[in-house]
Amino acid sequence: MHPVPARILLLLLFFSPLVAAANFAQCLQDFRNDPNGIGGVDSRGQPASSASAVGLTYGACTARCGSDAESFSWREFTQSFSLWLLPWLVLISQLPFGSGHRVDDLLSG
Repeated sequence: MHPVPARILLLLLFFSPLVAAANFAQCLQDFRNDPNGIGGVDSRGQPASSASAVGLTYGACTARCGSDAESFSWREFTQSFSLWLLPWLVLISQLPFGSGHRVDDLLSG
């Protein structure tokens, strides 16, 4: 039998795609298409026109996109997890630990 917090977590994970959330990529695209958009910044954080902006200031972002969080995407998370963390875990699991002395661990291989 699952404890109550685990049940709540499972319910939240199940219903999370149904909750309205911000889409920041779409919001930036809408900003770029607006010729009168203000609040855009370039890659160095300097003010930029809406056509050449790569991001928004916090004030412009909350005004255009709202202050909601972006919905969590399991697909993006699992892709990032498998591309970055799993190879490191595989490499670490191959290290020879067990001789009792750190110098001997480094010399074995």
